[in-house]
Amino acid sequence: CPPCMKLHEDIFAQPAFAAFAKDNLVAVELDFPRRKELDPAIAAQNKELAQKFNVEGFPTLVLLSPEGKELARRVGYFPG
Repeated sequence: CPPCMKLHEDIFAQPAFAAFAKDNLVAVELDFPRRKELDPAIAAQNKELAQKFNVEGFPTLVLLSPEGKELARRVGYFPG
């Protein structure tokens, strides 16, 4: 979706974020494309994780502690 692509372009694709994430995060990106087909195993995995983390809109960012406790959630794209 356009907001997901904008989030990727503005944040995830930036070298500063990549450097920070490399040492501080375990990033997981799920894709739910409308115009292309995913491998069935990946699509099933994405659906399971979307249900587990209660994804109701795109993009959804969920920050978890090392123990798996949800620390923060943001739905939608917000500039900056």
